[in-house]
Amino acid sequence: MTKPMYKQFRSPQGWYSFLFPVNWEQMVVEEIPAFFHPDGGGALQVYAFESKLEHFDIDKELENYLKIHEIDYDPEKVAEFENNEGSSIRACEFMRDDRVWMVYMVANKEKMILLTYNSDEEIGDELFQQLTNIISSVRILN
Repeated sequence: MTKPMYKQFRSPQGWYSFLFPVNWEQMVVEEIPAFFHPDGGGALQVYAFESKLEHFDIDKELENYLKIHEIDYDPEKVAEFENNEGSSIRACEFMRDDRVWMVYMVANKEKMILLTYNSDEEIGDELFQQLTNIISSVRILN
């Protein structure tokens, strides 16, 4: 039998789930789930938000997040797509304090998941593909 390459994480509140590589470790730091390869130089942290409004303006949320980190928002550098469940997804990358940051937002109606990966090492092709697979697997649960 083939060994699975990914395992599922489901948020304690039941808001979202996603798959992450089986060789990654998971821990919770100050109530924020973090995922990382034990030999890697970075970590993926996951934050969940609920809006009092009917839906999130994901572009405005990303612009605000970047502004907090003193990064100019440039829509030309933001990847936009939707998954097959109708969730809006935004992704961008930036350098800050000699660290590489990958920022992903997934929004569906009044729920939004922010995933950030930051590392002091360059993001290689294999890691980039793993992050893409994780983000592609995010499901906001109702």
